[in-house]
Amino acid sequence: MLFSTSPGLRAETITLIGEDDWYPYSALKNGQLQGFAVDVIDAAYASVGVKVQFVAAPYARCLMLVQTGQAMGCFDSLNDAKLGQEFVFHKEPIFKAVIGIYARADAAAQKITVAELKGHRVGFTHGYTYGDEVEKDNRIFREDAPTDISSLRKLLLGRSEYSLVYTRVVDYLNAFYASELQGKIRQVGIVTEDKLFVSFSKLRPEAARYADLLDKGLQTVRANGTYAVLEKKWKNPAL
Repeated sequence: MLFSTSPGLRAETITLIGEDDWYPYSALKNGQLQGFAVDVIDAAYASVGVKVQFVAAPYARCLMLVQTGQAMGCFDSLNDAKLGQEFVFHKEPIFKAVIGIYARADAAAQKITVAELKGHRVGFTHGYTYGDEVEKDNRIFREDAPTDISSLRKLLLGRSEYSLVYTRVVDYLNAFYASELQGKIRQVGIVTEDKLFVSFSKLRPEAARYADLLDKGLQTVRANGTYAVLEKKWKNPAL
């Protein structure tokens, strides 16, 4: 990873689980967990003398392992009403990201709000949360899918009317699955621009300390310019 400190400063090591299929934020590529979130977390902890070993897993399993105390932390998570009760969170976000509302290109809707999703079948990715406004509205009919690309495929097949996916993830999927997606889906709304975090286990007594250390590290890399360098690096990620 980039921006490591001198070997003598990294006196301890922790293991964190990152989602294996959420590029450009976190994904398993060429046998290694890669992405913007991975680099930011690594750099932040390096600045406070902690080395991170990254493990990849599907997001739902990532959360389960942390919730049951089998792992220290999972990323990338929303600190919403649901997850906020189940995990320990740091205060400084890893990054902010926009959740978009997507429809088929030939759909009648030109613009839609979250409130207008009620009564419609909407694509969700299994294990993800989408903010309190969505999660608390049981009038939205959920069409779950194992991954974001599966959710968009269900949208194209007519199994859902809308799909909720982060906009930068859609940008990547549009390029990687160009023959399937390009020109066939379009963004018709925004759920929210939200902050993403590492969710730490409440069953690990050391979790609060590592959450605090991550806050300190994130403040450091934002102040010293490292964060800006990583943002530029991941602005146009390789396929």
